[in-house]
Amino acid sequence: MSAPAGWYDAGTPGRQRWWDGFQWTANERAVPAVALPMGWYTVPGTSDVRWWDGAIWTPYRVRDGRPKPDAFAVEPAATGIVLGIVFLVLAVFQTLTGVISSSSIFPWAALLMAVAGAVWLIGGITTKGLRRLPAPQGAPFADVVVRPLPGDAEGPGAGWYPVTGQVGRWWTGTRWSWYVGMKIGVRPGHFGPRGYLISMIAGWIIAGIAVLALVVGALGIGLAAAGEEVVGGVLAFLGIPFGLIFAGLALFVLLLTRSRRYAMVLPEVPPPVR
Repeated sequence: MSAPAGWYDAGTPGRQRWWDGFQWTANERAVPAVALPMGWYTVPGTSDVRWWDGAIWTPYRVRDGRPKPDAFAVEPAATGIVLGIVFLVLAVFQTLTGVISSSSIFPWAALLMAVAGAVWLIGGITTKGLRRLPAPQGAPFADVVVRPLPGDAEGPGAGWYPVTGQVGRWWTGTRWSWYVGMKIGVRPGHFGPRGYLISMIAGWIIAGIAVLALVVGALGIGLAAAGEEVVGGVLAFLGIPFGLIFAGLALFVLLLTRSRRYAMVLPEVPPPVR
């Protein structure tokens, strides 16, 4: 009750209310835009320390003393939403295909697509929701666990260097940092090595599913040739197309992950001298 007159948090994200020194008034306003530099900040009203890229909050925060992505970190958010819808539509299409063909085989492909669609959709919506959080206030969090930060110089030649495609990584002059620069902005990459391993494993799992589907399709062709035309035809109809689809998807995931290796793990050698 002794707080001086001024604008204070209105209890609504992004809004402030005027306190006249004695009581709250009806006057409200949007929180003024503050051009704070990128860094780790405490999200106002919470205890979360999250990465601010200079314009928006990102799905990366410090948890258990280490920088980590959110459980469903998808960027850009629109990409996650679009892919989620696409996978869910494919799941419905696959399910309808099984119903029309009167197949008694459990629609594993449809289930996998539905799960993938749900994950992408949840990630996109969750990441988009971060934009509603109020802008950071106060000094950035600069604990040793998040260093070296972009801009930290420990020797000559510090700066951004391309490591793969249009992705750059910060070099302090003596070592690589975990931060990478992309079209969407600068992002912490501390989770990169684990993400690289998970992506490679996922690619090989998808490849295994493709091989299994193609084997089922080949078996169906064999059964159809042996006189079991109905069962064989269904197996061939389901196995061959989806085997090819999953084979292409596996190839895409493995090649993309490999091409982005140094965007996910620290390069093994220093950058070339400028």
